[in-house]
Amino acid sequence: MTLSHGLSAAAKPRLVVPAYFHPAVHPDQWQWLAEHAAWVRMVILNVANGPGTCSQAAFRQAVGWLQRAGICVIGYVDTSYARREAQLVLAETGRFQDWYGVRGVCLDQVAADPAQLGYYTRLTDRIRATGAETVFFNHGTHPAPEYADVADLLGTFEGTWPAYRRLRVPRWTECWPPSKFYHVVHSVPAARLPGAWRLAARRRAGAAYITERGGANPYDGLPAVTQDTGTQDTGEAGPR
Repeated sequence: MTLSHGLSAAAKPRLVVPAYFHPAVHPDQWQWLAEHAAWVRMVILNVANGPGTCSQAAFRQAVGWLQRAGICVIGYVDTSYARREAQLVLAETGRFQDWYGVRGVCLDQVAADPAQLGYYTRLTDRIRATGAETVFFNHGTHPAPEYADVADLLGTFEGTWPAYRRLRVPRWTECWPPSKFYHVVHSVPAARLPGAWRLAARRRAGAAYITERGGANPYDGLPAVTQDTGTQDTGEAGPR
């Protein structure tokens, strides 16, 4: 596995890894992340679509590897597009903090419409009050621009390579640094991986996760190949 993207250090998106694979099954992959900390901005810990029902020793050990390497670990909590009660979201965030010492939270299935902005603003204020350093909104699409004022990181694309090639990035994103935006692209043909990373950089995604894996859960293991500088870009990356 190599992460040399053929880009300058300034332009290269950093990895934000949805680590939806069990460390008792794939300890080598968690160790790989710890050994390559310089490339990893953040790891999202997902025990059981959330923190699960009890603290697990294998996850505690894996989080320890990452934290000792200086990697920020945050917990995964679903918001069901503002349909979940805020108290339930806060309870799961608290369990992640208590059991695994995470530094923040990835709120998933975050609404993109401004009508739900109040729910997420109030929720974020309460999460930060617990000591969380990082709040990440995973919309999977570009939301109303006001969401960028609330979260530290916005997930503004999650989908397949063909869909990513068709993506149009709204102009309001140019008001923010690339570090505000995260793109997840799965089902990428191995020969297109270099072009996918370059396209993410051109679209000012300061963080990305690009994988050849697909299926129902493309995040149940690290990519077998993330980038190969010897692979030729075919020029089929598509529009900005």
